[in-house]
Amino acid sequence: MLDVHPPQHSAHSWRDFFIHIITITIGLFIALMLEAGVEHLHNRHLLHTAQENLRTELSDNRKNLEFDRKQLDGSTQQFQQDIVLLEALKEHKTLPENFAIRWDWNSMQAAAWDTARDTGALSLMSYEDAHAYDTLYRQQQMVNEESAGYIRDVYRAEEPLQAGKRSFTDLSPAEIDAMISAIQQTLVDIQYLDDICDSLRRLYQSTGDNL
Repeated sequence: MLDVHPPQHSAHSWRDFFIHIITITIGLFIALMLEAGVEHLHNRHLLHTAQENLRTELSDNRKNLEFDRKQLDGSTQQFQQDIVLLEALKEHKTLPENFAIRWDWNSMQAAAWDTARDTGALSLMSYEDAHAYDTLYRQQQMVNEESAGYIRDVYRAEEPLQAGKRSFTDLSPAEIDAMISAIQQTLVDIQYLDDICDSLRRLYQSTGDNL
């Protein structure tokens, strides 16, 4: 807020009056320029900080994505083997060896994006950069949402064993079929999740390096 103080002495001539008006005008102009300069430096710092945080977060997310896709490949092989073992259990009552239902997943993070949006840093970016970031984070959110469904189905597949409280010999044929069905659904989840992960990977390649 700018304060304008009245003159301590009254003007005795038109010359004094105009000098006083000019002095006030120059003072206001300097104050406004200083205020604009401070705001510009603040916005510049805010934008620079937001961009650095976004680059760091996206770099970490790219590493997470690479890790997650490798885990999906391993889980696919394991679940396919699990179905074979469960079919053998149902037909021959052979206790399955090397049976495992597990998952490992690192979600995409969005703290830097939320902060940039909440602090108004996005409005300081060019339209192209803001749009590119928005597209990336929307795709990351899709990956996170689909991964949540995948993880739920993993737990659903293991549900008849009650987290290890029951053994395979306790399972009825219907429960074994339910496990097989749940694992098959999990494989479908993995396929779709891997597809949208690949879309995110291509987005990183096409836009991430330019931000």
